Amino acid sequence: MRFFIKTFGESKIGGPKLKKFLKWFLGITISLILIVVIVLAGFVLYHFYNSWKYLTNYKPGYSGELSVKEKITSKVTVKRDDNGVPHIYAENEKDAWFALGYVMAQDRLFQMDFYRRLSQGRLAELIGPPAVKYDRILRTFRLRKYAEEVIEKYYTELSPLRESFESFLEGVNTFIKKEVLPPEFVILHYTPEPFTLIDCLTSAMIMPITFADGIRQDLVNLYLKLKYPNDDYSILSCGYHREPPVTIMESIKEAEEYLKSQGRDLSNWGLPSASLSSPSNREYLIASLEEFMAGWQDIVEFMGIHMGSNSWVVSGTRTKSGMPILGNDPHIGFLQPAVWYQAHLVYGDYDLYGFYIPPIPVPLLGQNKDFAWGLTMFASDDHDLYIEILSPNEPLRVKYRGDWFPVTRETETIKVRFGSEVTFERLLTPHGVIVTWGYETLLDYRGPQVSLYWVWQHVPYTDVLAFYKMSHAKDIFSFRDGVSLITSPGINVSYADSKGNIAWWAAGKIPIRPDHVNPKFPLDGARGKDEVLGFIPFELNPHLINPPSGYIVTANNLSTVKPVGDVEELQGYWEPSDRAYRMEELIEKRRDWTIDDMKSVQVDTYCVPGPQIMSALLPILESEKPNLSENEQRALEILKGWDFYYEVDRVGASIFIVLSDAILRNMLIDDLGEKMFSAYCSVADRWNFYKYIVKDDSSFLWDDRTTKDVVETRKDIVIKAFKETVAVLSRKLGENPENWKWGRLHTLEFKHPLGYIPFFRKVFNVGPYPCPGSYNTVNNMPYVAGTYNYDVVAGPSTRRLIDFAQPERVLEILPTGNSGIPLSRWYSDQADRYMKGEYREARITKEQIDSNTVYTLTMNPTK
Repeated sequence: MRFFIKTFGESKIGGPKLKKFLKWFLGITISLILIVVIVLAGFVLYHFYNSWKYLTNYKPGYSGELSVKEKITSKVTVKRDDNGVPHIYAENEKDAWFALGYVMAQDRLFQMDFYRRLSQGRLAELIGPPAVKYDRILRTFRLRKYAEEVIEKYYTELSPLRESFESFLEGVNTFIKKEVLPPEFVILHYTPEPFTLIDCLTSAMIMPITFADGIRQDLVNLYLKLKYPNDDYSILSCGYHREPPVTIMESIKEAEEYLKSQGRDLSNWGLPSASLSSPSNREYLIASLEEFMAGWQDIVEFMGIHMGSNSWVVSGTRTKSGMPILGNDPHIGFLQPAVWYQAHLVYGDYDLYGFYIPPIPVPLLGQNKDFAWGLTMFASDDHDLYIEILSPNEPLRVKYRGDWFPVTRETETIKVRFGSEVTFERLLTPHGVIVTWGYETLLDYRGPQVSLYWVWQHVPYTDVLAFYKMSHAKDIFSFRDGVSLITSPGINVSYADSKGNIAWWAAGKIPIRPDHVNPKFPLDGARGKDEVLGFIPFELNPHLINPPSGYIVTANNLSTVKPVGDVEELQGYWEPSDRAYRMEELIEKRRDWTIDDMKSVQVDTYCVPGPQIMSALLPILESEKPNLSENEQRALEILKGWDFYYEVDRVGASIFIVLSDAILRNMLIDDLGEKMFSAYCSVADRWNFYKYIVKDDSSFLWDDRTTKDVVETRKDIVIKAFKETVAVLSRKLGENPENWKWGRLHTLEFKHPLGYIPFFRKVFNVGPYPCPGSYNTVNNMPYVAGTYNYDVVAGPSTRRLIDFAQPERVLEILPTGNSGIPLSRWYSDQADRYMKGEYREARITKEQIDSNTVYTLTMNPTK
């Protein structure tokens, strides 16, 4: 203080000396800040320049001689074809799997590392503090711990492929040790640790989570039951119960005749609403559920929403050649590089062209000259949420089957790049992990503790072994034995072979629940009355082999309306029936199909419910026409003329989809609120509900709870929504309705994790493209509904067509390419063709491979 007074005097504050000092001090401070900014900017630019230089010069060693001392026992040859697919020729399985690990790492190492980090909740180690919330939620599922337990408890079940797995991992880790790493590792400045069997298993185990509609829908149902205990919201989970059932096993006529024989009302043939007692602190729980669901919805969108898949097998009675045809396009969240890695392995009597999800070394899709298979999700309800009661006196005890049982407490530590470690606890009950434990701090959650029961965590985990045995099958019977080992998630497996067989199995453990249980609501975890009683034996699971119809179509739709073993009615989160109906409609028309003709089926964009929805809406809009603006009238005329196809040049498609979103928003946002509405719009029943409710004048849901002394009608909401639709499209695409083409609104960009950095976007991302199709057209290209954002988030992860009259000619396509190296010729070489609905021919036979080989790599077992 004395120094201050002596220097600046005792004059008024703000005197000349003080002002001069402050000016000098401010100048020095600004100069120092500028120097720091310039140094940091220089460092960043230098890093980006070096990263860019490395990126543009990086090329994997696809050709030449590779010495892998003591890693393999005999020479292995890898021929990489003009589609970037490696064909591996070896003397035995272990050597072939070593080569598979090596070439997969060449093309997809960063993707492999990203997937294992995602599944284990370790993204914060790369990204830093912003990823902690996601890691925290992902670690709640304790996938790494389950993987460790599987290896310990089911050693015998895994023994047939343990040595081959170890060879695959040796191949991956040899690449990491011997070769220059791909550019992502230089940009992010880290080296991947060696891969282990745990990494493969956790990457496989995360798949059930990404398909789990129940986690969202069950909590939405609980929220509504608590908030509005006197209203029946079961219509929001109506499934197929308000429409003719399109099943895999029956025709619509057969299904309806069966339901009538059981005395079921065809206008509503489903479950009654569940009963649920309301806790005393109901209002507080409602707010807590909103916060929890907001966090979970972030995870769902972060991981990619997976919606639907298509598959069909057609027997020789419906093909021109007299031999079966298989078509398959599994729908998965879009990422870059593409989710599937293609590789062809040949050794001994094994010869299979497979589709792999890195870093899993067993093919989930595959074909050879003898048989082929495809997958769609069964969509069965194989997980339940239980409301748990923890002891108020002993927090590590939970009421289970009427008694107090011990709870297991586990501690997790998240390492955070550029930040401090984060430690948290999770609790494990007899049902499973408590998914809400610990969110009091993270998400301000104060609601009931909810545990997650998941079938695959309560039975021996044999899913990886299942696909191993399927890929090694000799005939339909040994293939079926492999299918029987699938536990969860439930999968529809379609099959065709060179002997003329077609088949389908609904694979997975089907829970048997007490008759009173509605599994679309959280269940009572304390009394023991809502517990799973057992599982249907696999031989009683729905299946078809060579049916009289001559075809089997699966599109995540209901398998059957009939009882399955002790289960009176199959429970699941069935995708809307639109795709299955359309595929059956098209296949039924002909008995001379070829794979070239089947292309048009796989990329079909027709909106099946469009005519019925429009017949419900147009009379209302026509009656309001005199009160519409000029632009609104023009939009209405375009909508009336729409042909119900979602092609990129269709304006009517844009108006229809935005109008559908606007109707749902204006109907439900007052009941659900923004957070729960977002969650509901990401589940399949959203579209099932909409198709029904748009025709129903009587529903209480049309009334807006926020308007007092006014009761809105269907007409009021439809008119309001139409005006909102025109406003949204005008804001997004301009005032002229002629410019509202679907391909301008509905676009697809394949995004790499580093593509979110503007500097790298054009190099790592592919697109954007105008995108045909929509949610639940056969060419299924969904978006995040209810947000007025129509960027595509998921779709066909591959398209395949196989004719056993000419098994050497396989038509297929990936969304972008087989390589994960950004400047590789195979990083995005298929994208243009994919977006146009075109195909390429796979190289299957030795002659095709030899004549289209681009690179050859020889691995030698030098001593």
